[in-house]
Amino acid sequence: MSIQGIMELLAQIKGNEKTPNRVPEGYFDQFSENMMARVRWEEELKIIAPLLLDIPRKPVYFAPEGYFEQFMVKPVQATAKVIKIPGWRKVVSYTAAAAIAGVLVTGAFLYTDNKSTDRFDVATYNAINVSAEINKLSEDAIHQYLNNNVIGGAGHELNNEQIEASLVGIVENINDEELVNYLNESGEKPAS
Repeated sequence: MSIQGIMELLAQIKGNEKTPNRVPEGYFDQFSENMMARVRWEEELKIIAPLLLDIPRKPVYFAPEGYFEQFMVKPVQATAKVIKIPGWRKVVSYTAAAAIAGVLVTGAFLYTDNKSTDRFDVATYNAINVSAEINKLSEDAIHQYLNNNVIGGAGHELNNEQIEASLVGIVENINDEELVNYLNESGEKPAS
């Protein structure tokens, strides 16, 4: 760059009234007042807390001498293996399934008729005479029920002798007094 170019550049800078570093307007007008306020503040501080004035006014944090001359950044060596955590898809799918199950259970609970008195009327069931209802059943129906559900199970039909033989052990353990009490409670007359 020639001297002529530098002169033109300086002329442009001088002609520019806005310089980046300026003192605020009225700074020196209030300077003496601000300085006196600071002196008064320090005098008050001597009276209130004299120890604060004894604290040195130098930076607390500093780097030791020659630190930056010896400072070297060591390259980071990646020695650890990066392990990907598997199963996020499983977690998301299980969470979604749990949410759907919760909605279904809540819906079933809220929207079904939960009035237990409508379904089970205690007075109706207490009024049923069980022994009279059993007496209405035919002997074949009782044998068929016992063969299918109680004694042999489905496909294992037993004849009368087998049924009586399986019941003998049960009946032998019951004494006469218990049988009479049962017959009295059920409303049947004991045989003399």
